[in-house]
This record gives sequence, C-alpha cells and structure tokens, in this order.
Amino acid sequence: MALPNGNMEIVFSFDTTGSMSSYLAEVRGRVSDMVQRLQADIPGIKVSLFAHGDYCDAHTSYVTKFVDLTNDLPKLVDFAQTVGSTGGGDSDECYELVLHEVRTKLSWTPGTQRALVMIGDCNPHEPSYKQNTLKLDWRKEADALGKMGVRIYAVQCGSYSTSDKFYSDIARRTDGQHLKLSDFTNVFDMLMTVCYREKGDDLFHAYEKEVRGRGAIHKDMDDMFDNLRDKTPVASTALSVAAAPKLTKISSKPKAVKLTKTVKAKKSFSKVRSAKVAKGEKALTKQPLSVALRKYFVANMPRLRRENVPECNFMLKNLRWSSWQHVISPVNKDTISRTRRGLGCGYRVPRIFGGTTKVPALYEVAVQIKQRSRKYVVFSKFSGRGFSGKVSWEKQLFGKKDLKAQLDNVVQKNCNIFVRRAVVKTTKSLDEIEHARKRYDYAWQKICNTRNGHRHVIKTNIDISESMES
Repeated sequence: MALPNGNMEIVFSFDTTGSMSSYLAEVRGRVSDMVQRLQADIPGIKVSLFAHGDYCDAHTSYVTKFVDLTNDLPKLVDFAQTVGSTGGGDSDECYELVLHEVRTKLSWTPGTQRALVMIGDCNPHEPSYKQNTLKLDWRKEADALGKMGVRIYAVQCGSYSTSDKFYSDIARRTDGQHLKLSDFTNVFDMLMTVCYREKGDDLFHAYEKEVRGRGAIHKDMDDMFDNLRDKTPVASTALSVAAAPKLTKISSKPKAVKLTKTVKAKKSFSKVRSAKVAKGEKALTKQPLSVALRKYFVANMPRLRRENVPECNFMLKNLRWSSWQHVISPVNKDTISRTRRGLGCGYRVPRIFGGTTKVPALYEVAVQIKQRSRKYVVFSKFSGRGFSGKVSWEKQLFGKKDLKAQLDNVVQKNCNIFVRRAVVKTTKSLDEIEHARKRYDYAWQKICNTRNGHRHVIKTNIDISESMES
C-alpha cells in the first residue's frame, strides 16, 4: 500500500483503435515535454505507457503493448513514437485485459503512490465474451487494483454516453475520478492535471493557475479542474493508515528508556541555553538562534536552479504576480508585430503591462520552447523606480549585451519569451524579495563569488541559456 509522501508511479493507458487516433497522435507529439516536466516537478516519478487494441487485433497488429514503469525518458518517447494503431473490430474493447495486465505485469514498487489514467471511449467485454478466454471481469479487476492502492482516473473521450456507467464505476471502485474529454487537443493538459492532482494541492493549484492564465479555457479543462479541485490524494489519508505495520508483542520487562529521563534531558538542555555568559567570555551571538541559522543557511546552502523550481515551491509565490505575458516571438503575430532592433531577430510587443511600468516591481523572464509547454524561468530583475516610457521596455529590461545575446539565441531557435511582474508596495516585501532571490540561481545572471557569467542550460535538446561572461 502507499506510504505518505511515497514516490509516485503512474500508468497512462491508451486505446489505439481507429476512433481514438486523434488522441493518440496528440500524445505522440507531446510525451517528451510531458515526461520531462513531470520529472522536474515530481522528483522520483516513474511512468508506464500502455497501448491496446482489442482481442481481434492479435493476428494483424497487437492486443496490448507496454513499457514498464521507468524514469527513462528516451525509452518512453521511443515507445510513444513507434507504437502502432489498431483496428478494433466490434464496438467494445478489451479494457478488462488492460486492468488485469496493469495489475499483474507491471513492476510496482512497494510503498509508492499509484495511479492509472485509462483513456478510452467504449465499453469493456463481459466474462461471457468468446474471445475473453481468461473470463476476466472488469469489476473484479478494478477492485483488485483498488486493494493494491492504484487509483483509476477514467477518462472518457468523445460522446459515447452508453459507456458512462463503465468509466464512472471503475473510478468509484478505486476512489478515483470519472473525467470527460471531448477535444483531443486538451489531452496534454488533462494528463498533467491528473498527475499534479494525484501528487498534491500545491502542484495542482499552480497548474490550474497556469492554464487559466493563458486566456479562454476550454469547457473540458474547466469541468476537469472543478471535478478534481476538492479530491484529496489517497496517499495522505486512508492508504497510509492501512499500510501501518502490525504491532509486535513486547516482553513483560521491556528495556525501554523511561519517559522521565527524556524529560530531564530536555530540562538540562534548556538550562544550558539560558545559562549566563561568564565574565570575560564572549557571547556566541546576540541574535536569536533562528536568525543566526537563517543567515548561515542563506550563506552556505547551494542555490536552487530557478528553471527547475515549480511555482508551488517558489519562495515568492505569495507576491501578487501578474499573469505571464507573451512579449517576444520568432514570428510576426497580431499583438507581437514590432521588429526587434539591431542584430536581433523576431518580434516584440510595443509595450508591456499596458505601459504602466513606472512602478517598483520584481520582473521574471521565462523561455518557452514549444507552444503550451512549460515556461523555464531564466532571469529576474528588480526595478526600484520602474521603467521610463521614453525608452523601449526591452532595452530597459535587457539592456546589457550578454542578455541581448541570450535573447537572440533562443528566438533563433523558435522559442518564445514571457515576462511577469510583482509590483512591490511595502518595505516588508522588499526584505522578503532580497532574502528569497539569494536562494535562486537564474541562468542568465552571474552569482558573486561563485560564477562570473551565465550558466549553460539544455531543455528538450534546446540550449535555452549559453555559457558567457556578463
């Protein structure tokens, strides 16, 4: 059974018959981005991909194919790109066999947090079906997965209302969720949302904010967020209790340390802390212990690479951040049509944040490699007086030659640039920002006494930051 905060193992099962071809094509094109982002946001995650047709496909293509639970990105991408489509045959498909093989053939790790995302559009076969030679009952298979701690997210595609009962039932039997998906272009966001929901509130709410921040949201995703928002991850509740080890009988004369000794030890410790400093001796510090530890922590701990930090773990997430604004594009768009100057390339917006930039604010800059993929934060700048309207926002934000070179580099590789800001109104916020920024390593900035220039970063085989002097 799952342990609290155990590593996550998740299976994505796809019906590859003709009616599901558009969904499969979307997954093929996005699996690399999806797995790489999940690995960055959910350390230790293992993924399995499971493809299936129906029993009648045994002699023409395949019935089931899968790659076992793994963190090997190339292996997962290769499977998604090369697995073929299947024919299907009759209206029902072998979902009962998928449930059985997910339970019996995958290498589940003891103590992990487990989920199956089953994507399909039809009903399963009953035990009486002639080609169901194992006489598998999908109800019993779902119950068995539930006992293993596998929660099923049943994703019903298309508009086949006759299969509603099957998808809702397998979700109910495993304390999962029945989700509906009518537009295949939403499958990437759906898979990411389910993974983040399964892991916990912070990641889920951060991704919902990201999706809604893009603008108009499709009804599929709006309904999905509503359905999943109040769903509590299993690992933090019932399963962790069920996983408790059995009690061992203790002998009548236990050799345990008495509670009174522990209490005395605590008292003596408090006396040491409150003891007066003898004459002539120097006090170690006049600051409270917590302040001293905090300063030591900031000065000595390695910085976190900002491009790998999810929004839910960002120390400044509680500032009033704007939504991400698309400000530089490699191609001319309606709102991004002003040609960049000099040796640069691409196009930029004429102004940012409606032109109201003469306010103190913290800015963050992110690179996006593909549309709707993750934004990698690479640069930050604090402007105490804001930006003047007389000079272009690009020059004021990226005035140095090294920053302009980084911009040219990523735009030439067809990447897009996004900017967001948090307006700073209080001195308390300034102190918070100063402390937090010392904890992060932004790739497009040097770090005093550590690095004289920019840091090299590669994401999905694209250099989003080059090593260079600043």
